[in-house]
Amino acid sequence: MILGKKYSINTGSSEGSYPILKQLISLALPVIGSSFMAMAYNFINMIFVGRLGSNAVAAVGSAGFFMNLSWGLSSLISVGAGIRVSHAIGNGNPQLAKSYVRSGILAIITIALIYYAFLFFTSSELISLIRLNNPEIEHASARFLLIIGLCIPFSFQNLFFTSVFIGSGDSKSPFRINATALAINILLDYILIFRANMGINGAAFGTIISQATGTILFYFKLNNNTILKPRGTAFRSSLLKNIMLLGISPTIQRVSFTIVAIFMARIISNWGATAIAVQKIGVQVEAISYMTAAGFLAALSSISGQAYGAKDYRKQWQVFRSGILLAFVLGTITSAVLIVFAEPIFSIFLRDPESIAMGREYLVILGFSQLFMVLELMATGAFFGWGKTNIPAITGIILTVMRIPMAYAFISLWQNALSSVWWSISISSMAKGTVLMVLFIVLFRSFIRKQNGIYSYET
Repeated sequence: MILGKKYSINTGSSEGSYPILKQLISLALPVIGSSFMAMAYNFINMIFVGRLGSNAVAAVGSAGFFMNLSWGLSSLISVGAGIRVSHAIGNGNPQLAKSYVRSGILAIITIALIYYAFLFFTSSELISLIRLNNPEIEHASARFLLIIGLCIPFSFQNLFFTSVFIGSGDSKSPFRINATALAINILLDYILIFRANMGINGAAFGTIISQATGTILFYFKLNNNTILKPRGTAFRSSLLKNIMLLGISPTIQRVSFTIVAIFMARIISNWGATAIAVQKIGVQVEAISYMTAAGFLAALSSISGQAYGAKDYRKQWQVFRSGILLAFVLGTITSAVLIVFAEPIFSIFLRDPESIAMGREYLVILGFSQLFMVLELMATGAFFGWGKTNIPAITGIILTVMRIPMAYAFISLWQNALSSVWWSISISSMAKGTVLMVLFIVLFRSFIRKQNGIYSYET
């Protein structure tokens, strides 16, 4: 007598899809809210810094590469912790989830302190790698990096707690805490940059204070959370290893992305500080779709991870399908907005004709890749929930690194045009989104066939 159950990813096109879509949106909305708050802060910060001139934007943007590198390093713990917590809760083992939290907290603080020590001794050398060709900007950027780096122990913990809470199915708490911290940051930026006449260093101190506030609020929330509160648990190296095994691939991917961005900045610097400033502002504008999709990535990873922990593979597939549907809607809208309204959007930040012309070209070219970038993030969330973080990492690393030779090839082909650099970035994003979505479909179908084969022979 065959007692096995069959899984299918081809049936039930509507049954169960709408509740999952609603759950996905419900969990993602607070994360997206946090993302838009962060994006709003980045916009306002760029407006504030932009009033100090393109040199100030170039200085802050150059230091930002190494802050992005720090956030990539935090993935070593935060990504894996969120996934392991979602699996433990889906499997009905909250005590294990608490143990993951305890082990992760100690590790994330240690990594943060080591990284800041690295920045403290090498800030000038790191900034010189970008080749800004302007000693004044390089000095200001190195000093800014040294100051803003003080927020790293707090920002690492905030990223860790955000991932863990979302992994447990609670996205509202991180939203409230991150929104509070961002509101404080915006207020302090205005006061310290302009009222206290601290310039770009005022932005750094504002970030430190706001991130520290967020960390304190997270600890208060954690102590009142019966599912995640790690009291009564101890650090376990075996659990830390499990977390890091999932986090190492995304960390390598994000670090490599930052390294590639530094090399691309060196290429862009051949067109001067204005081109660097334009690219940094363009990235913030492009974050409209990225931040929104990142919210769905987190929600998709959490719901998919809990479904995988409960061995509900049909739901896992339905979550992916819902994410792809949302990706097509979001990606199409943001592409249209960036392409059609490129010039008026960019003129909000810099107003000189040369910057506006460069910025318009950047947004139009990158606008064509927005749909594919959103697809990439949705597929990444599906892989994360599945516990297969290495696949999107390997795909992302290979195709991101390809930006460098493509840029040089296009520069030669298009007679030293700056647009050739923008096209190398856009085309690689198109490739990443397409490849990663196809890979998930193919590999998950294969996984379901194997599961059906296993269950068919159970008696």
